[in-house]
Amino acid sequence: MSSRPSHARLTVGVAVAALGVTTLVHIAYLPRYLPDEFTRSLPYLALGWLSYGLLFYALGRLKPALGDGRMPTMRATDVGIGLFLFSIVLSGLIDTAGLTIATAPALHALPGVGVYVGLALAGWGFGIRTRTVNEIAAERR
Repeated sequence: MSSRPSHARLTVGVAVAALGVTTLVHIAYLPRYLPDEFTRSLPYLALGWLSYGLLFYALGRLKPALGDGRMPTMRATDVGIGLFLFSIVLSGLIDTAGLTIATAPALHALPGVGVYVGLALAGWGFGIRTRTVNEIAAERR
């Protein structure tokens, strides 16, 4: 059986590592390729998005569960995934209209913010749900 403090330390460690990777990717690697070489920036963008979502997953795991065996709703996760996908599609539509990131960066800012808010909501929702499921499973042992 594992102890709570070690889980909290591990979760904080994952959050700190994810924050470091997110910061490194967005500050050091993405500016090298965006907006000129978009296709070469995609692996770095995906790594940055994954680490950003993992950061909020870890933060969601640190939040105390609801108790009483109740499951939290998946509303935050659903809204986050929907906002992420909508923002990606909107940015693609803007790009298809001839307004690329290089020619109209300010126009792509709103979908960009939507991507990160969506990732944060989805990660947070998954984190809270995972913690609650783990606590319910531990109580039933």
